[in-house]
Amino acid sequence: MNFIKTYVSIFLVLVLTISFSNYIILAKPAMRITDYKCIEPCATFYGNRKCYNDCISHHYDGGQCDGTEGGKPPQCCCYNYTDNMSPYN
Repeated sequence: MNFIKTYVSIFLVLVLTISFSNYIILAKPAMRITDYKCIEPCATFYGNRKCYNDCISHHYDGGQCDGTEGGKPPQCCCYNYTDNMSPYN
């Protein structure tokens, strides 16, 4: 019985340690999108990786396939963003 209690206690300490270490990673400042442009449609095989790489090659900070209104296929939309916490905004 003491054997099980020891392992359960160690497990709980590990879970708490991991959860507190992730707290710092998740507490990033909010980013504000300053430029947003859809450059081309995404096919079903297109995917976010290709869209992201296409946006990087067009000198954007990133991009993803976004859904559109009216049942049209998703579009590869690129964006630039700024850090809201930056004193230079």
